[in-house]
Order: sequence, then C-alpha cells, then structure tokens
Amino acid sequence: MNITHLLVGPAEHGVTEYAQLLADHSGGLRAGLEDTLHPGPIHVTFTDHLFGPDPESAVDAVLAAVEGHPFSVSFHDVPQPEEGLERFERRSNAYQRLARMADLSVTNSFHEASFFDSDIHVIALPLPEAPDPASTPDPGTVGVLGFIYPGKGHETIATAARQVDGLSVRALGTYSLGHENMELPGVEVTGYLSDADLWAEMDRIAIPVCAHRHFSASGSLMRWLAAGRRVLVADSDYAREVAANHPEQVVVVNDWPSALAEAAKDPEFTQRVNTLPTWGWQEVSTSWQDLWITHFGPWLRGNIPPSPVDDPAAVSVVIPYYNDFDSLKKVIAGIEKNNHEGNVEIIIADDGSDVPPEVTSTLPITVVRQEDQGFRAAAARNLGARAASHEVLVFLDGDTVPRPGYLSAMSRWITADPRSVVVGTRLQDGVEPQWLRDAWEYTRHLRLSDDTSWRFIISSVLGTSKQLFSQVNGFDETMIGYGGEDWEFGWRLWNTGAIFIHDPEAVADHLEPEWDVRVQPEMDKLAQKNAESIALASRITHPIARPSGVFFEQQDIVVSLPGNTPEPVVTAWLQAGDVRVVSPMSELFQADPRVGFATGRISIELSQPLCPPTDLAECLLRVEQLGGHGVLRYKNRNVGQIRYKRITCQTPAIIHTQMHPWQGSLRLERWFASW
Repeated sequence: MNITHLLVGPAEHGVTEYAQLLADHSGGLRAGLEDTLHPGPIHVTFTDHLFGPDPESAVDAVLAAVEGHPFSVSFHDVPQPEEGLERFERRSNAYQRLARMADLSVTNSFHEASFFDSDIHVIALPLPEAPDPASTPDPGTVGVLGFIYPGKGHETIATAARQVDGLSVRALGTYSLGHENMELPGVEVTGYLSDADLWAEMDRIAIPVCAHRHFSASGSLMRWLAAGRRVLVADSDYAREVAANHPEQVVVVNDWPSALAEAAKDPEFTQRVNTLPTWGWQEVSTSWQDLWITHFGPWLRGNIPPSPVDDPAAVSVVIPYYNDFDSLKKVIAGIEKNNHEGNVEIIIADDGSDVPPEVTSTLPITVVRQEDQGFRAAAARNLGARAASHEVLVFLDGDTVPRPGYLSAMSRWITADPRSVVVGTRLQDGVEPQWLRDAWEYTRHLRLSDDTSWRFIISSVLGTSKQLFSQVNGFDETMIGYGGEDWEFGWRLWNTGAIFIHDPEAVADHLEPEWDVRVQPEMDKLAQKNAESIALASRITHPIARPSGVFFEQQDIVVSLPGNTPEPVVTAWLQAGDVRVVSPMSELFQADPRVGFATGRISIELSQPLCPPTDLAECLLRVEQLGGHGVLRYKNRNVGQIRYKRITCQTPAIIHTQMHPWQGSLRLERWFASW
C-alpha cells in the first residue's frame, strides 16, 4: 500500500504506539522524520509534544517532512481551554494550521473534532485485545493507568480516597519525562510495566478510574473498557461521548469521594461485562483504509498523471481507413492545421478498400494495406503502428478531424511518461456524448480510474507510447466486426499498469453520426451490440463483462490452496465466483475444467486450507483500491495473499477478513448427502 507512516517518538509513548499499531494493522511503508520519503501519501500521527520543542516548531517539522506529498493526520492531545489561556492559544494556532494544510484530518472523538475549523473525520480509539483475567481484584484498590503528570488526576483521586475508609490508590505506570520529582503522597507507583505485566496489574484493581482534569481521548480508558471493566470517569464532553457508546461500563463522575464510596460498596462494580462491542484494530485500520481510498485513490491505484512536457514531441498519427476518401482528406487537413511544432508523420492503415487511397500532404504520408476480410480495425491499427517511426502514437479514425492543438495536447502526457494512455474529447455536431461527459465528471477526467475504466478508452481519439503499445502487443487482431476492440485494449493496458488520462483540450470532431443513430433498425443494433458483448466476455474477465454461472477458458480468480485442503473447501472456492483452483488435485475434480494450472487477473494464495470469506467481493475490491497487493489476515494471523496483475504498491495492504476452516464432516459420503 502506497501510504508511508511517519513514526516519531519512543515506542512506549501512547501516540507513537498508536502510529505503530496502525501501520501494523493497515500496511504500508514506515519512515522517520529525517528519512527520504517514498513518493505518495504520508500519514502522520500527531501530538505537538513529539515533533518539536513548541507547537509551532512541531508543525513546521511535519510540513517540512511531508513537503511535496499529500498527507493525512491523526490528531492526538487536541488543545483544550483547561490547559490555560496562553498554552491553549499557542497549541490551538498550531493544530488549526496543520489541519488546514492536511489533505485528510482525523480525530478520535466528535468532541475533539468540534475544536477544528476545517473538515474533520472521526475514528474512535480501538479497544485493545485483552487477555483472560489472571487474578481477582484486591478489595479497596483504586487504579490510575498510564504516565504520571500534573492534571492526570492522581492527586485528585488520592485526596478523595482518603475520605473513604479502606481504599488505597495505585498508579500503574511511571512518571512522564520532566515530572520525575512529582510528589504523590499516599499513592503506590508501580513504575514502568511491560504490556503483559500491565494487564496483570489491572486485574488486581477493584475500582478503575480515569480522573484527567481535561482529556479528549484516552488509551488508558480504552484498556479498561477492553478488559470488560466498569470505570469511573471524570465528567467531560468526551466522557459523556464514550459513556453513550459503553453505557454498562462508564460511570461519569462529578463528586469523586461519593463515586468512590458507591463503587467500593457495590459488589457488582468489580464484575466484568460479558458482551463487549467489537471495535478493535481490525475495525480502526479498515476505517483508515476507507478514508485513504477516498482521499488518495489515484496514488494508491498508481494513476497519477505526470507533469505534462511542453517540448514538442515527434508524433506518428495512425488512421484506419476504409472507402471514405472525402472524410480522410478532412482528417489529413485537420492534422496539417494542428500547428504542432514537432515532427509529424501520417500512416494510413487501409482495411482492404476497393481503391487504395492516394493522398498528398505537406506532411510525410505512408499507406499500408491489408486484405478485406471483414471489419478489422484492430489489425489495421496494429499494421499502422508497426510502420510508425516515432515514439508517440496518436490514433484517429478516418472520420474524426482533430482541431488545432490536438497533437500537442495528446503528446505532452506521453512524452512525460510512456505509461500514459490519453483519451481526447470527441465531439458529435459540437457536443460530446452524454455518457462520456458523465464518465469524465465522476472519474475526474480518468484520474479516479479503476479496473472498470477500460470502458472509457475510445480508439478514435487515443494516444499511447510505442513502448507501451508494444508491451501489450497492440490491439487484439482476432476481434473482427464493429466495436469492442478499444475496450479490450484498455483492459490489458490497465492491468499492465498504464496511467489513464482524459485531456479535454485534445478536441476532435466526429463527422459521421454516432453508432446509435447510424445503425438501424433496432434489431441490427441489438445483434451488433450482443456480438460485441459475447466477444468481450471471453477476453475481459472482470465480472461486469461476463455473466455469472458460465464457464470460460480463462477465469478471473485463480486460487492456490495447500496440499492438505479437504474437498469441501475446494468446492467452496469453486462456488465463490469466477474461480479456478490450481491445487490440490483430488480425483474428485479430475473432470472439472476449473481445477488445474492457470493464470488469472487475481491470484489468491492461502497458507492454510480455509473456506472463502463471506465478504470475498469486498476483500477483492479493497485490495484493488489499495494498490493490487494485500495480505489476508484472519484472527490476527496472516493466512495468505491476494495479488492483482496490476500491482502499483510498494508494500501490501493488510486485509482483515473472516475466513474459517471446514467445520463439517470429513467423511465425504456425509458431506455429499448432507447427513
């Protein structure tokens, strides 16, 4: 996944721990403040205390590190008025500035989000995974969890506890840096505890408390909740927000002596809550991935257009042609008037016309011919491309006239990056078809392309590099008849890693009526489109291009299973969609054409014999959105990988899913007969 996590601070710091765990559970690269960052989005888990000696310096350090990158920020220790007016103002200005600069800002609570002037998303802190209790609480113990510093509430709790008979206060943690000399009379301080020891010490506490004078998110509170404990929490907007989500566990407190006394005499207070809400790192990291997909989709999918190059490139214009000399002359005249400063050659690829075209021009013209064996536009374009001298290939149909500036607009992207595939703007009577206008709007001119955007590759106004064209072996020459060859070409280009671009400044006029008007009657139109759909179904394996339940020579998904996989698991995968299973080779599947070696657009490799997840389609979509490579994680264990042909990420994303081994009988006769 092309997200780089900027990790700053000691591992034991709560904010640093959050950053590390988010990287562990979501995937991506990791870097420090002084490292050279990989191109692409950066994620910053921010509290000013970790990034600089003062709030402004901390923000300066972040902005210097992420300069030139899109970036997201998880805000922690959000400023509050209770800190004091001067400190609050200094921190407020810094936090607001960073939020305005960020492409995506997130807090852990709605209370924190209300502080900011800019748009803020909310992802609540996760409940950590708590071990089973190791001991029962010691009667009368009051526990404060986490680093010790002024305002955390240790003094408040110690004072209140002295007013209630039989209570003792324990601080589970050590002093925060700079506060080692803080005096806490009557409080037992454990010092630093390892994670396992901390859980064990929490088990010994009878009355958990969170008594911060001001806090807006609390990892220590999440720990108590994850352990199923009831907690006394100082009243605040944040405390009430958490109480609404955990009504059985959070007791909001305004009077500490009374609250401690009530808890001490309530035998149920120390009992654990049996049913806990599911909100752990799996849910938190998935929520972050959802936001990254929305805000950084082109980066994650590897579809960031290059910076266009203004230097005029040499261009080969390829024009498939058949028996329409008048239109061809207009197309050539349009190329001549294009005012392109680089070298231009015209290649006419004649698809078996009755009379070969004889054209004169101020530009070099080459005519190549093939026999008339039906409508073979794909083969004609390939024939023309093979004759091209220049690296930039621009395809125009024989009835599509480019306006001035067309060649410069198309070639500037391809010169900048040979992976660029540029679609121009094709007008019909001065207007672009509505379906294309809709496509450019919701894909932001193909910047938001995905694995279905091959539908917007239009060969009549298309540009590629000769390098990329050769890499995918050009158009599919086996496609004979009108339509579909450009979609199939776009499909292979996308899976190869091409960058799709629509340039509204590359304008050409289509002389003939649109296909929908030109082809009549409706039965002919229906027959032509259905023939196109059938031709594409065997070539494009994406689910939107073929019907379910039909077996094709090539499946979309290829699943590799370990050798000890029981037959019911193999069958479950075969029933999960357009799937081929390459192993194991049980005799049960000898005649099944979907079992055996193959390659597909999507490969799934499992290290354990697990049934497909119920959310397989969502898992596959998430992997595609995050760069084409994902590690499947089930119950915090990596159990396999998903790889697309198009992989644009440096490291895999972590995909949390619900997979399970076969739970039924291993006696096949029982499975066959369902008894």
